[in-house]
Amino acid sequence: MKKLMKNPFTLWIALTVLALIEEWRCRDRKITIGYMSRVTNCDLGLRVTFGDHVLAFNAQLGDFTYVADGTTIGQARIGKFCSIGPECKIGLGRHPTSIFVSTHPAFFSPEPRNQITFADRTYFNEHGPIVIGNDVWLGARALIMDGVTIGDGAIVAAGAVVTRDVAPFTMVGGVPAKRIGERFTPEQAAMIRARQWWNLPLEVLQAEFRRLHDLKAFSGLPAGPSK
Repeated sequence: MKKLMKNPFTLWIALTVLALIEEWRCRDRKITIGYMSRVTNCDLGLRVTFGDHVLAFNAQLGDFTYVADGTTIGQARIGKFCSIGPECKIGLGRHPTSIFVSTHPAFFSPEPRNQITFADRTYFNEHGPIVIGNDVWLGARALIMDGVTIGDGAIVAAGAVVTRDVAPFTMVGGVPAKRIGERFTPEQAAMIRARQWWNLPLEVLQAEFRRLHDLKAFSGLPAGPSK
């Protein structure tokens, strides 16, 4: 059966059918799932878009967030209006690096990852919750480690490996990712977060979108409801 499911034609049929089922299930939210992508056990907001060859599982994605080709997302909560670049890896799991003598899952997980396991139960939590705020941009091939929180409006540079929390409206890059700058002054950032524009009704954003082009115009935008 496993060999049958790895057959390219069989796999194409299975993923196409699953994508159509998911799009139908979420038809009121106008979800789009790209070619050979698989979305399972996800809570999706309005008009979430998945590119091609995306794998998303056990995740929550807010309104108007898009996920570019080749990205993997697991065990993550992602806010609204996020831009997830191509080939990002979010929540791949972790291995013990101290106390445990071996890092191999055969010794801490009851799941037989390599055909065998010695563990009778879970001895190490492989997955930590990942929280990504609203209006976050992840550059291509960014890697977000388990347990990390990325604040509203943050930017993660392409190829960065994020191992620690990222403050709102902060730009980070590198391996491991480090702060490389701030998008706004602390006062400006606090003002933007307080207004929570990402919670405004769609018709307001459509009518007032130009106010998001600069801070002076933004000050005239009504505040969104707290959620």
